[in-house]
Amino acid sequence: MKTPISRTPGARALRLVAVAPRCHLCPDEDQVLADPALTVTFHPASGIARRVALCEPCHSGRPSRGKTDMGPADLAWRVVERDATTLLAAYEERRWIPYRGELEFAAGLARMAWTEESMRAAVRDADDMVFGGKLVRALEGGSAYLLLCHVAPDNPALHSLRRLVDVLATAAEQPPGGHPGDAA
Repeated sequence: MKTPISRTPGARALRLVAVAPRCHLCPDEDQVLADPALTVTFHPASGIARRVALCEPCHSGRPSRGKTDMGPADLAWRVVERDATTLLAAYEERRWIPYRGELEFAAGLARMAWTEESMRAAVRDADDMVFGGKLVRALEGGSAYLLLCHVAPDNPALHSLRRLVDVLATAAEQPPGGHPGDAA
């Protein structure tokens, strides 16, 4: 049996082109190429499990490193990592100036033991000034809660979020209007 060929005038035949795989955890706008040797099995919330490739930083930084499966904690880690590094960069470049309440909220986060419940309680009990800021919005998305549900509080997957909180907590100790980059 022959395969029918469409004889459409002016249409070109499509050519299949090999495309290098992109990292499954990196944002689409980054276009980071994956290492084909670093593949894991992705188990989506619904659908069929499939093999995906990761770049070296994602493979070594994800909470499930050392395992051949990737799950919700790895996806939550990527969101928390992106949000925390974006906010920290904006703060250090002075594109984001947090409210005084946000700095004090960060100081409280730095002092408390991090668990899913304690983080939820801290966000729930935050005052209105804190809710108007970017820090709580980054935590409220649920990714930080999900990540804390799956990893220990000292897990390296929380490093970026802890660094952001520590930098803001340090700024809370300075006089109002001060910035850690303002060295005398």
